[in-house]
Order: sequence, then structure tokens, then C-alpha cells
Amino acid sequence: MAAKTKKKTKAKLKKPFVIDFHGHIVNPELFALTQKNSLHSRIGLGKQTSLGGDKHSQVTMQRMTDMPARLKELDRMGIDLQVISPSLIHHNTEPMAPTRALKIVQRVNDSVAEAVAEHPDRLSGIGLVPLQDAKLSAQELDRMVKKLDLRGVQISTIVRGDELGDKKFHPFWRKAQQLDVPVFIHPAGNSDPRLKKFGLAFMVGQPYEEALAMSSLVYEGVMDKFPKLKILIAHGGGYLPYYAGRQDNAYRAGRDGGTLKGSFSSYIRKFHYETVIFNPDMLDYLSTKVSSKNIVMGTDFPFGETSPISFIRKSKKLSSAQQDAILGKNAARLLKLKI
Repeated sequence: MAAKTKKKTKAKLKKPFVIDFHGHIVNPELFALTQKNSLHSRIGLGKQTSLGGDKHSQVTMQRMTDMPARLKELDRMGIDLQVISPSLIHHNTEPMAPTRALKIVQRVNDSVAEAVAEHPDRLSGIGLVPLQDAKLSAQELDRMVKKLDLRGVQISTIVRGDELGDKKFHPFWRKAQQLDVPVFIHPAGNSDPRLKKFGLAFMVGQPYEEALAMSSLVYEGVMDKFPKLKILIAHGGGYLPYYAGRQDNAYRAGRDGGTLKGSFSSYIRKFHYETVIFNPDMLDYLSTKVSSKNIVMGTDFPFGETSPISFIRKSKKLSSAQQDAILGKNAARLLKLKI
């Protein structure tokens, strides 16, 4: 009697260590200090909706303060570690005097560090700086990295009308390069009255802001002056990575001011990007324009991607190894985390 042949079974793929680079958090005690300057100014933290804002927004705000619920969500999504960053509401110290803004920002950063200390196996953190004063920002960046063990900093796309490439911000960029920590650029919405309806301030305004910020950093020489900067752009980099051909055409025709040392696309490859773009085809396109090593997974918790692993796995161009790296290894390298 012939021996039975064993059926071959497919080996189970080992789940990679998964890091979410993009998770917002709110400090309830500091909420009121910056709320009035925010596009979220009519949204409260209570269960009631009497402070304004729709019910969905109220629930979203609550999710940024409920740590046990957050950890359950991370488990559900298969996320091993989340990089928490202060909510956009806490960005809004910009209209304040720099010294007052610094005091609030320090309290925000301390609270992020405290949350990480309570859940060191599930959370890492990045902080804020009062960018209206670049020297104070450099000092606070130094403090948060060396004393609080925060792994980077989050900034918005414009500061009191000044673009990020302005020379006044060089002390901040110099310190970020010196400390070798990532700078996560995340817009705080767009107040253009044309974008007031239908949520366009965020749907259209955010990627527009990211495109302007990247353009400023490239054309005003920051990327050349500080070549070792680690700059991560939210939401897949906004519009620019997918439309850089216009800048390349202007460069070839000599219509871009003559400040670049190479094509605009060559600068695009120097940035890092996260994956909150909701379309696997866009992720695949991004991976043809920049190295997959420069892409990290993000959820934009609690606003964005709810099935991040399956989103990455839908890629038709990225190999399994590249997908695994995007899901965790790339972020770990950027943040200097051992996984």
C-alpha cells in the first residue's frame, strides 16, 4: 500500500511589529487654554453637545482622552505601539506671547511623557514647541528629547503667517538636525473662507497646507542647509508627491527662481511620509516616487484609518518585506526604538 502523502500547508506569515506613527491625544486640563484659537473651538469634551459641534465630533474628542478605550482600539487594529502626539487643539498657542506659549507647551509635553511612562510597552511620544520663537523652540526640543525621552516633535505648516522655510526658524531646524529626531509636519486645518463648508478645511485644506510647507522648505533652502533633517509629512505628503511634475517642469524651464540644486522630485525623496491617504493605489504611486523605507504607517487616530494593516496589505507594488517595514520597522528606525 502506497504511503500517504502529506498535504502541503501554507506557512502562516509572522505578524510584524506594528507601529502607528499618527495618534492624537488631548490633555483635558489644558484643553480650554488653547481651544478658543482652534478650528475645533465649538467642540467640548463633555458627553453633552451644548458647547456646539456635532455629536460625532464630541465623541471623537472624548476618544482622545480615554486611554483604556484607546488601548482596546490598538488591540483591535493589531497595533503594538502607537506614537502619540498632541491634538491640533494644543497647537494653538501661536497667538500667545512666546513665554506664555512655552509654559503651556511644556505642560502638554510633560503630559505626553506621563502617558508614555504609564504604558511604555504600548506608547511612544512626540511633543510640541512654541515655534513663534525659534530659539525657545530649540530649547524646548532639547528638553523634551533629553529629559522627557520624547522621540520627536510635531509642528504645523505656518506660524503667524510665516512659512516654515523662513530664516527665522533656522535655530529650530538646526537643533532638530543636531538631535537627529523626526519633525512631524501636521497642518492645523485651513481657515480660508472658501473652505468653510462641507469640511473642506480639512479634506482639501490639509493636503494643500502640506504642499505649501514642503515647497517652502525646498525653495527657501532648508533642505539644502540642513541635509540630515528627518522631516515626516502627514497624509502621504499632501498633494506634492503626486503632482511634482509641474515643479520639475518649472525647474527644467528655469522658471522656479533658480534656487534648487536638483529637480524638485529629488527633494521629494528626502522627506518621509505616512500612510493616511485611504487609497492603496495612491500608496503604490507614492512608493514609485520615494523609497519605501521613507514611508511609515499612520492611522490619524481617532479620525482616520481603522484597518491600517489590511490597508497596507492591499498594495499591488510593495513586497511583503516592504509592507512589513512600513508597518513598523521604518518607524522604529526613525524613532530609534528597539523592537
